[in-house]
Amino acid sequence: MAEPPPASRLVVVAQLKDGTRERARELVGEGPPFELEGTGLSGHQVYVTEREVVFVFEGAHPRTAVEELAGDPSVWRAASAWREILAGRPRLAEQAYDWSRHRE
Repeated sequence: MAEPPPASRLVVVAQLKDGTRERARELVGEGPPFELEGTGLSGHQVYVTEREVVFVFEGAHPRTAVEELAGDPSVWRAASAWREILAGRPRLAEQAYDWSRHRE
């Protein structure tokens, strides 16, 4: 049986407007506005700080999966709630370092 391709990550960082951290946590608590099983993703995490929200998408081709999700009407509906609390456009974060312990 062939091994699955190695996972890579797409990280999106968005700055929050002042005082909107709790609203961001509420939106994250609602879960993603799409069915994760139906995507090409193998993992998805969201981190919230006092000033920003960080979305991590993992999979063999996470950029392709996210681009496909961008065409989903439910994603656009959810995006309107996020637009109210984001300060500016989200940006992509480049991986600058990676370490992992591999088991043999």
